[in-house]
Amino acid sequence: MNANFFKKTIAAVDLGSQTFRMAVVRIVDNRPHVLASELNNVRLGQGLFAKGILNENAIKRGIGKLRDFRNVIDKFGVCDVLACGTAALRNAANAGEFLKLAEAEGFKINLLSGDEEALMSAMGVRTSLPDLTPPFLVVDVGGGSSEFVLTTNRKTSFNWSIDIGAVNLTEEFIKKDPPLPEELEKLGVHVRQKLSDLFAKLPEFPKTVVGVGGTATTLAAISLNMKRYDPRRIRGYAIGSRELDKLWGLLTGVKIHERRSINGLESRRADIILGGAAIFRDILHISKFKELTISDGGLLLGLLTCLIDKEPYNHAEPPNIGCLYL
Repeated sequence: MNANFFKKTIAAVDLGSQTFRMAVVRIVDNRPHVLASELNNVRLGQGLFAKGILNENAIKRGIGKLRDFRNVIDKFGVCDVLACGTAALRNAANAGEFLKLAEAEGFKINLLSGDEEALMSAMGVRTSLPDLTPPFLVVDVGGGSSEFVLTTNRKTSFNWSIDIGAVNLTEEFIKKDPPLPEELEKLGVHVRQKLSDLFAKLPEFPKTVVGVGGTATTLAAISLNMKRYDPRRIRGYAIGSRELDKLWGLLTGVKIHERRSINGLESRRADIILGGAAIFRDILHISKFKELTISDGGLLLGLLTCLIDKEPYNHAEPPNIGCLYL
């Protein structure tokens, strides 16, 4: 065997407030190969805004999915796993209960702070869109929080996390189906208040705003009228501000069961898409940017990059995982 031959199988697990994701990647002689890519709308943060705790059914769904992930990890002989929790596990008073159950399934969960989550998402964007001209602002809208990172020349000069996301905004403001105009107005006022000083905080104004996370990729899939999700078409796709306004009108004007028939909109995201879309829409309005660039390489790809960066390789350069579509 070639003395420089290298082989290792790694896995990254992203436990979001809405979605659990996992990617299993095998590095063979510095070339990455995706062995498995899993995504499930667990909605761990369901009801968290109202009660401050993870509900029993959400915990069961989450642990059940981790059990499925463990079966896949064992099947492929993964030797290094990085599993991280985000807003729901940061904020729930009973997060320790979930963490103990997860450990019984073989997962030691690392709780990311808002700043750490933001930096990991930015790492995923740099990996997936290496030709972006800095500075660019990465906006990661999750289920329970949103993260913002300004990246300049492979460094971050600003990062910020706030407690608005697709799930908690929906639970707080959207009560009727379809939503009432006054509900949408209150939602918009709240989001704009949260974002009001974002651009004043930035040390320099970005050339591009990049959206990552399930809301961002879903909006791109709807805009592209995708009957079947294709990450190759999503990566680098730009949604114009007028197009985003058009999508907002479409999504807010119909009931949830009608949204489920919209191409590109996953059924289990149909009820929470408005909260996430409101954030991206208002960011463009506040900043007066004409478009939102979409990256499919957010937190999960950032976690994989982190795993790979810590490994010693026999070649001068570590594997290029920017070519991966998860």
